[in-house]
Amino acid sequence: MSKKTSIILIVSIIIICVSLAISIYIPNKEKLDDEIEDKSIVYTVIEENGKYGVINQNNEEVIDAQYDKIIIPNEHRAVFICQNGEESKVLNNQNQEIFKSYDSIEPIQLYNLIDETYDKNALICQKNGRYGLLAITGKVILDAEYDDIYSLGYKENEVIVKDNNKCKIYDVKGNALIKDEFDSIESDKYYDENDGYKKSGYIVCKITSDGYQYGYYDYEYSKVLDLEYDQISRIVEVQNKDNIYLLAAKNGQYGVFINNSKIIDTQYQSISYDSDLRLFIVERTGQFGAINENGVEILTPEYTSLQINGIYLYAQNQDIQKVFDKDGKEVNIPFTTVIEKTTNPDYFIERENDKYGIIDSKNNVIIEVKYDLIQEIKDTNIFQAVDFETNTTFIYNNELQLTVEMTNASIETADNSIRIYNETEQYYLDNNGNIIENNDTP
Repeated sequence: MSKKTSIILIVSIIIICVSLAISIYIPNKEKLDDEIEDKSIVYTVIEENGKYGVINQNNEEVIDAQYDKIIIPNEHRAVFICQNGEESKVLNNQNQEIFKSYDSIEPIQLYNLIDETYDKNALICQKNGRYGLLAITGKVILDAEYDDIYSLGYKENEVIVKDNNKCKIYDVKGNALIKDEFDSIESDKYYDENDGYKKSGYIVCKITSDGYQYGYYDYEYSKVLDLEYDQISRIVEVQNKDNIYLLAAKNGQYGVFINNSKIIDTQYQSISYDSDLRLFIVERTGQFGAINENGVEILTPEYTSLQINGIYLYAQNQDIQKVFDKDGKEVNIPFTTVIEKTTNPDYFIERENDKYGIIDSKNNVIIEVKYDLIQEIKDTNIFQAVDFETNTTFIYNNELQLTVEMTNASIETADNSIRIYNETEQYYLDNNGNIIENNDTP
């Protein structure tokens, strides 16, 4: 091979490599350089004189405080959605505009918390009136070709994708989670302290010739109830990870399912659930009864009124008044007496004719029913009783012994103690209500 030919070949190879590099760079120029999340980097919105900017973990200014609003979907990523009036743009930590090829970029807002919270892994993009999905790094997950994309609200890393007026659930990696299409999909809003909303399922709907028909899928995207109900809601007060309690209506009649097993027939005009006694109050043609969580009827629907007050059920039918426990056994107490649980299973607050006292689990009177109010002081084992006429506060310890009596009292709580005081004296008590210190108020 001649020297000239070699040079031409080398130049050709360089041109091909440069062209290939350009072809790769141009479609990806809006991606973030670092696709691995660095949690040592933390971006925070700051406010100065009514305008907003961004600082990093070293308190260094990244974006000047000149915007009406800034959203940081992921505090470890340099993606800042900056708004002034109706105008919005996305900046990186070099104050450079990114994702400029789209008409707008929106965060995926989650509605389950008080503060504004956003999906950390994806963004909604819009171009020419069509919607798509981007990874937070800028990688295209779904092209901007759909009617709409919006948050499922209570489910992180999932969105509703709407196309041709039909809805599907996708994760933020672009996978369809349920194969069928629906006219609407919503989360059932089930929440528990350990998993948050992860175990919440999906109420789905299709519009048919018979009107709106609802069905249900669990959090693993498996069908639980077919599309044959007029209404479905999850009884979220039942905290049970293994079983889903669903209230469903057909032809205006309500029933209850555990998963796909019917435990209460769809034959009632209304059904309500009480989480304290774990009972369903059912109504049929104006008559009320009670059914437990296993679907066992404990009170036949034969009462014109049935209410739960404290730990008992109060039933009336014309002149008949009866009190029942949670198992449907009649209790021999006055109809006007209400017994309420406390955090101590050995003691109960008794209310009679708007006066309060305390009894034990064997119905022995511990504190006479004579106070205008008795309540537990939050996060302590202390009972506070009040006489409104004399404005006197009585403090009882965890053994129901009177430790403090004070008029015109104020109470302050701390981590391991409470302070009760007035203008002339003060006491410090431990969380069991025993006196730690007492002296004149400074």
